[in-house]
Amino acid sequence: MPLRAPTRSRPAGDSRYPSRETGVAALRRENEILKQKNEQLIRRLSDVSRRALAADRLAHRDVLTGLPNRLVLIKRLQRALAIARRQRLSLSLLFVDLDGFKRVNDRYGHRTGDLLLTVVGARIAACVRFDDIACRYGGDEFVVLLGNDANPSVAVRTAGSIRESIGRHYSIEDQRLNITASIGIATYPDDGQRYDVLLGRADDAMYRDKAARKGPGGSPGGPPGQG
Repeated sequence: MPLRAPTRSRPAGDSRYPSRETGVAALRRENEILKQKNEQLIRRLSDVSRRALAADRLAHRDVLTGLPNRLVLIKRLQRALAIARRQRLSLSLLFVDLDGFKRVNDRYGHRTGDLLLTVVGARIAACVRFDDIACRYGGDEFVVLLGNDANPSVAVRTAGSIRESIGRHYSIEDQRLNITASIGIATYPDDGQRYDVLLGRADDAMYRDKAARKGPGGSPGGPPGQG
């Protein structure tokens, strides 16, 4: 009869001899811990991404209107001028200034003024083509860059559309408001070769337009107010 090695029984509760069930439970706990750490990492990365997007938006968008800001305009204008020079194209700038906006703020308050600027920005953006850019330049001033070989006739038509759109009445904070805009146009290459020169020429043209359209109230179109 063959001899057999004696078998040893595994003492109950002896940690030196973990059961198969105990090993599986440990693996499950480790997997759960890893899963929780992965979820925390994903949340942190998502939070960082959201903050980065918010910072980028603040750097490139006007907080009030949501339009591109002056920094974006200058970069786009410099790029558009480089393309226009290489391909011998034209482009135009429209400098838009609201007439008598200060009186709106003084009469109705800054909240109403801010809401008015927001609607004005949306109306201007709706008047330009997909490849163009409308930005809030500062205060009650907006600038529109018309690229894609926009000649003076395109600029004049666009300026007319913007002036008409801004001139429609506004219902804000239970007030019926009216306001007008003065618009100056500068075109590359006729009015300048550099971005700062074009902006200055468009600004000068806007003031000439404002002076030419002054009404009896001392400002273009008369004083804004309730319609």
